[in-house]
Amino acid sequence: MERWANWEISNFEYLMELNTLAGRSYNDITQYPVFPWIVADYKSSVLNLDDPSTYRDLSKPIGALNPERLKKFQERYSTFEDPIIPKFHYGSHYSSAGTVLYYLFRVEPFTTLSIQLQGGKFDHADRMFSDLSGTWDSVLEDMSDVKELVPEMFYLPEVFTNINCIDFGTTQLGGKLDSVQLPPWAENHVDFVHKHRKALESEHVSAHLHEWIDLIFGYKQRGKEAIMANNVFFYITYEGTVVIDKITDPVERRATQDQIAYFGQMPSQLLTVPHMKRKPLAEVLQLQTIFRNPNELKPYMLPHSDRCNVPASAMLVSNDSIVVVDVNVPAARVALHHWQPNTPDGQGTPFLFHHGRNAANSTSGALMRIFKGSAGSAEDYEFPRAIAFPASAIRSSAVVAVTCDKETITGGHVDGSLKLISPDGAKAIETASGHLAPVTCLALSPDSNYLVTGSRDTTVILWRIHRTGSSHKKNATEPPPTTPSTPRSPLSSSASSLSETKRRRIEGPMHVMRGHLGEVTCCSVSPDLGLVASSSNTSGVLLHSLRTGRLMRRLDVAQAHAICLSSQGIILVWNGSQKTLSTFNVNGLPITTSVLLPFSGQISCMEISTDGHFALIGTSLFNNYKCGESTETGHHELGPSGKDDISKISEQSQTEQSVHVPSICFIDLHKLKVFHTLKLAKGQDITAIAMNKENTNLLVSTADKQLIVFTDPALSLKVVDQMLRLGWEGDGLLQQ
Repeated sequence: MERWANWEISNFEYLMELNTLAGRSYNDITQYPVFPWIVADYKSSVLNLDDPSTYRDLSKPIGALNPERLKKFQERYSTFEDPIIPKFHYGSHYSSAGTVLYYLFRVEPFTTLSIQLQGGKFDHADRMFSDLSGTWDSVLEDMSDVKELVPEMFYLPEVFTNINCIDFGTTQLGGKLDSVQLPPWAENHVDFVHKHRKALESEHVSAHLHEWIDLIFGYKQRGKEAIMANNVFFYITYEGTVVIDKITDPVERRATQDQIAYFGQMPSQLLTVPHMKRKPLAEVLQLQTIFRNPNELKPYMLPHSDRCNVPASAMLVSNDSIVVVDVNVPAARVALHHWQPNTPDGQGTPFLFHHGRNAANSTSGALMRIFKGSAGSAEDYEFPRAIAFPASAIRSSAVVAVTCDKETITGGHVDGSLKLISPDGAKAIETASGHLAPVTCLALSPDSNYLVTGSRDTTVILWRIHRTGSSHKKNATEPPPTTPSTPRSPLSSSASSLSETKRRRIEGPMHVMRGHLGEVTCCSVSPDLGLVASSSNTSGVLLHSLRTGRLMRRLDVAQAHAICLSSQGIILVWNGSQKTLSTFNVNGLPITTSVLLPFSGQISCMEISTDGHFALIGTSLFNNYKCGESTETGHHELGPSGKDDISKISEQSQTEQSVHVPSICFIDLHKLKVFHTLKLAKGQDITAIAMNKENTNLLVSTADKQLIVFTDPALSLKVVDQMLRLGWEGDGLLQQ
């Protein structure tokens, strides 16, 4: 509850948690999770989420929204007298098996369940879900219709379309029942779900959701408070009013069970006191991200760039340090800098930063990391270099990633191996092998628990990363270990014979995924979505299951030079040949395509926001460096050098927009619209970008060896002010 009040979890997540605690489950159609109607406007051409009249009144049950109808319910309650049946306002329920099937009959298994419920056939087409506006009118006016919504209405566009081309029958007007008619403000079913979810997560709903929770799960569910709130349902729907075990007559018992199952059931009552309110958004500092206030961002160029280990191929930003890996991957130098974001240094900079320094150990000659201020010679900042034998013609930024434990994983080795590199001394902690050719791309999951690699041998391999200090217990989402039939390289086989007392940090291969016919160029992995995405120049973009390793589908795109997976179920694809950004949902359905015209450069890096709604792209005129290339040897072009094959792109859902080079572009993932641009000077091609977990600070590495921090300076003052109000005395704030 407190996590929700502090905006640490979303409204959707919190409602799902409450449903679970109250005994609601996806596994029981008679006790399915219940969600509220949110939007009350299904007539306008534009959905204005800033207008309170757009929303349903969450302080009232659905049956009390229409004052005229409510009078009839109140009259029923006051005049109803029965020696056995208690008084009630509503004779039907807001959630039942019939309600669930009403909304979801277009997708399996609900299609089959709907046929079974109706005795082997579909219900009459006129009584089935066909029009959102009509359904909303029904729940406002019909005396027997007080149904709420199901969770799928906020995340699954397929429930609104007849994707399986099923014959649902003909209406009395002679029309075929097909997809759901959407309100004018929705361009399509994907757009409707996006805006519907956005309404659920809006500030207005956040300020009033606790009122609906009181009605469904809380103190207004039953008793005097329920009567006062016009929230009394038929007695048999309440938990504990009927004890099935005490009914001895088998016919009566069966009838009672059927009535409970199909009429509807109340969730378990979770609270007997009013639910707490959510904090105002303005008071939640962790949500004041760079995407919420992009116009307030200011650039801060870090001093002594020669000590920053830039240009970088990869970076990690935590709350106490910054890891910078230079472009000479896999034989890269690794720097560990110390910093504190959103903490003023007293000299006009809204963060604290200290360069990392290496000093030779006089005893063993090993390199040791210490923190140092501005003093020191240039030799002090020759950061340790990882020992490697790089393969040729592999883009350095594609074969390096930094884990949440500040360790670096590199590919691009001539022997096809992976190496786990320590942040101190750039020593190889562990080597793992599985590919039969050099690794050409790799990607970590956001939690650093999974690694996916692609290779010139055309395979994609999933690995499990065991983090330092983490539990060795396997979680429910962890895929099963590789079966004996899965081929392994000789090095991988020999590794499995190591002593069991020493647990390997890189476990795998977990799955060897196939389907590509050429070199794998980019990849991405998301445990939340259970997906591994990868691309090659000959096979396009393939989606594999993280759990089983099986090929699920191929996206309708020729090739990809970069792929990102959003936690919101959006797949972002960059095609450098056609200069297009495209988005797909997890079922492979195209959402939007945006052509960058005119655009003479390339996208050198992409990052997705923590909430999954936005993306950052870094642009450059040239490619970043190849494996093993010195920083003095210049640049090379990324991708084909011929003419852009724009004509091959589908015209549907396609937009065109121009992008400055070099720059950092802020993109709305749903529309693929650039809503803000941080322009850089000529020669400042972007080589790497990174954000802290809260997305309040953005670090940018440029080709001219600069490391720039973009942040809102006012945020650091708000953080300090909040800490002082909480009783913090500020000792050590300005200490170096």
